[in-house]
Amino acid sequence: MTTFAADQHTSRQLEQLEERTRTAWEAYRESTSELAGPDYEEAELVSWERLRRELEELADQRERLVGATAAPSDDAS
Repeated sequence: MTTFAADQHTSRQLEQLEERTRTAWEAYRESTSELAGPDYEEAELVSWERLRRELEELADQRERLVGATAAPSDDAS
């Protein structure tokens, strides 16, 4: 794969990760938006934990992706 094609592929993957991040935040907001009182408190705790795990996973994926593109090439020798 050429460097240009690899860069485009990486850019697309990063865009997908950003979209998944936005979707995770939207799901979090929607899960609690119509609730109040104890219902809100309970749903918010569960929703926050789900969001936190998903954001961590996305950050790990982003780090691996960016780290992979920044790693020195085997052709550099």
